[in-house]
Amino acid sequence: MKLSNLFHLSVTAPLLLSGMLCHPALAVTSVAGQDQLRIHTSLPKKASDSLFSYTTEWRVDSGDLYRATGLGFFNAAKIDASSDGTLITKKLFNALKDGLMHLEPIWRGITINNPENQTLLSIANKDGYSLTSVTVRDYTNQSLKYDLADKNFSASGVQIALDLVLAADVEYIEGFTTKKSSTASEGEIVITVDDQQPIIIKTDGKTTRALEEEIAKQLASSQLSQTALVSSFVSFYDKNNKPFDGSEVQLSNFAANSIAIDITDPNLGILTKFKFKDENSTVKVNDPLFLFPILLLTTMLIGCYIWFRKTNKPE
Repeated sequence: MKLSNLFHLSVTAPLLLSGMLCHPALAVTSVAGQDQLRIHTSLPKKASDSLFSYTTEWRVDSGDLYRATGLGFFNAAKIDASSDGTLITKKLFNALKDGLMHLEPIWRGITINNPENQTLLSIANKDGYSLTSVTVRDYTNQSLKYDLADKNFSASGVQIALDLVLAADVEYIEGFTTKKSSTASEGEIVITVDDQQPIIIKTDGKTTRALEEEIAKQLASSQLSQTALVSSFVSFYDKNNKPFDGSEVQLSNFAANSIAIDITDPNLGILTKFKFKDENSTVKVNDPLFLFPILLLTTMLIGCYIWFRKTNKPE
């Protein structure tokens, strides 16, 4: 086989295979923008390099699930205190856009927007795709607010989970960090629902489970759960994710339009999870960087097979 033909095969085969692995359903049932989450960010308060990441998962109508992650590290000590926070939002916006680039265009079932000069990230589905979940991991002690663009969480069928975690779970490195903390240090957790009076909980020296129990007692429509609302995943390509720690506060029938969370304890982080209605669920989740080696290997095998047949063809 000619070299040019092999090159042509190496380019066209992945495209053909990607179409075979996942092709959107012909009958589009999901309308663009029907699933939407808005994240209002702010300046980090933690004076050390700390993680902020968020993972969005969606599905092709009646098809497979896909996800993408954006992450960044921020240090309040290195940020101008007079900043309006838009630079932080822009970095997080670009991080998720970079995460989407690992997927074939046909698999990118969401849009991510950051209106100019605003500390707002808006995630929505495209035609023929549905959001299934969004998980936000904040170890930077930002004040964060979430809403569905004037829609009610309960009426939209969106469930929420608040999973308090220790910053040491992602920051501790054996041999480099002197001590791994097992409790909160000192600070507050402030949760505000719509325009209601905020819930304020002192964190002083308490475990994450004890703090979650306090939140569940004070926050209406919430309960402490020992199972995760959104499946936890830890893979080679999704760094800084941690396994489920065994408890979280879940809001399954949350009749509100917005929720804001502000944590001032440097020992604490929070995983805020949103689960959208998924009427045509599937079990397979396609991790973007996992699919590419499969396509590449398959292409190489096809090329080797054709080359072998050509070189061993009888005269």
